[in-house]
Amino acid sequence: MTSSVLEPHITWRFTDPPGVSAKYPEQTTYGWGCQALPACHAGQSRYLDERDAHRDADEHERQEAVKLVAPGSLVVLLGPGGSGKSRLATAFPANWVVSLDELRERLADDAGEQSVTRQAVQLQDLLVATRMERGLTTVVDSTNVEPSVRVGLVAKARAFDRPVTAVVFLTGLGHCLSRNDRRPANRRVPDNTVRWQYEQTRAALPLLPSEGFDDIRTVGADRT
Repeated sequence: MTSSVLEPHITWRFTDPPGVSAKYPEQTTYGWGCQALPACHAGQSRYLDERDAHRDADEHERQEAVKLVAPGSLVVLLGPGGSGKSRLATAFPANWVVSLDELRERLADDAGEQSVTRQAVQLQDLLVATRMERGLTTVVDSTNVEPSVRVGLVAKARAFDRPVTAVVFLTGLGHCLSRNDRRPANRRVPDNTVRWQYEQTRAALPLLPSEGFDDIRTVGADRT
């Protein structure tokens, strides 16, 4: 079992008004940068078309994300609502990601519709088990703060001798609550639930080796 800090190559995108770019002084330009500083200096170009900037930023995230885990792994994202799990998940190829919110949306046209969570979990379990059988890298994007949930996911990987990685988000509680508050009403959860998820995330860290995870990565600093 290994443990390390994960530095994901997540990008930010920006717009510069005329007069900022030396190359295109009379035009609005677009750009992006990578948060994995100081190691990564990608995103130095400026673009006249915003779509080109977004395309290259997305491609940078994808190329770096696929290097993070061994091929055929099960990657379990773990953290409270608003901690950044789904943002990291978007960096991976879309077909790798199994998102409970997206499954609820497919079932009920509403990602926050909790009444179909049981059915969404059934679909999640089927997708994970099938992809593990086929040796396909799979990223599970949900809170996963309950030990029983993680044990079930690990078992699906172990049934086919696949490696399992936990990515634990240690985002400060204040940031999680702030992001949760900015979510659409149907995706927002009660603050007490976020606090409980935050506490469960920290309680999970010492448990993960005994639950069968081969690799444990942490993201973010614990600042409230």
